[in-house]
Amino acid sequence: MIATSVGRMRGFSLVELTVTLVAIGLVSLVLVQFLGTATLQRSEAAGRDLLQRADDALLAFAMVNSRLPCPAAPGTGIEDCALGQVGLLPYRTIGLPDAGARRIRYGVLRRPDDRKLDADLARAIDRFDPMQVLGGGLATEFPLGNANGIDLCWALRTAQAAPTDAAFLHVTRPDAPTTLADHVAYAVALPAPGRSFGGRQATNAPAFDSPRRRANPDHADRVLAVGLDQLWTRMRCGETLATASHAHFNAAAAITVVHTALRDYRSQLAIALKLAEANVDSGAAALLNGVAGTASAAGGTADTISEGLASTGIVAYRVALGVVATIAAVAVTATAGALIAASVEARDKAEEVHDCVDSSDNPIPGCIVELIDDARALEPVILQNAQTADAIGLY
Repeated sequence: MIATSVGRMRGFSLVELTVTLVAIGLVSLVLVQFLGTATLQRSEAAGRDLLQRADDALLAFAMVNSRLPCPAAPGTGIEDCALGQVGLLPYRTIGLPDAGARRIRYGVLRRPDDRKLDADLARAIDRFDPMQVLGGGLATEFPLGNANGIDLCWALRTAQAAPTDAAFLHVTRPDAPTTLADHVAYAVALPAPGRSFGGRQATNAPAFDSPRRRANPDHADRVLAVGLDQLWTRMRCGETLATASHAHFNAAAAITVVHTALRDYRSQLAIALKLAEANVDSGAAALLNGVAGTASAAGGTADTISEGLASTGIVAYRVALGVVATIAAVAVTATAGALIAASVEARDKAEEVHDCVDSSDNPIPGCIVELIDDARALEPVILQNAQTADAIGLY
């Protein structure tokens, strides 16, 4: 009885042990899978964070240096502009102290051209020539020699207007990895943990896969691309370029044009005054001519009456003609008088306006000469402010 009880107890313990081992195995399997998934998720999160920090560092570099950095050669971390558009991230140049950053592939749009048409985003040059009114009152585009954020914005705008070309940095379509989708300002990419690049960024071509491309067994790269319009917005190019360049210089040009127009207006008023004075003189001459004509017509009428009395009315018809001539001469005289009155009024008005405009020696309050003087004073001030704004740049 005792032995049987002991055997049964031992048998129950073995079954229990077996169940326990199976349970531990299942738990271990689940734990391993969980830990593997958690590790992969942490790796993915670390990769995304690294690319985001690289993006932030690149933007900060662009804001400070008014350009994007050039790519770096393997093992250096220092930009080398001789490499062209694609290479590794210059993590040391942009101040990103992370060992994982040396694996990041980096591309920047470099589309060199004539200075004003240049779209090499890794080069800081003076591209923007504001409109200025120089000597002689002629408006012209003139470089100021300042290379800053305004010029980087100008390069971005030039790149936005340029036609697509596969020779310059671009991303491909997410559903067609070999088809150009659009140009971008810069792009960074990181391969999956323990793997090499499997997309377009695996080559030296100036092309990156779309960040929206779905992962597959042959492609698990993480890509972050910043478009031209996106960088334009980030750097606040629209508002700054409009105010610091066009608005200021247009105001300066407008002041110069107004100043020139007011001086021309003053000259025109002087001519108008001379014409008004000439009209007065002409009216006076016409009045004298009318008076003389009236007297002559009246005398002719009297002679005609005398002759008519002596010739028993044979020349009586000439009396009627003389009366008509007298009436016409009187009308001329009246018209000349009215012309003189109107001419005198016009002359007085022209003289008043002219004196108001040409009162530099004795300024008249409220006269337009104040506008001319104000324009003359504002012109260099506004132009200086515009040049200062261009020199400061974006920030």
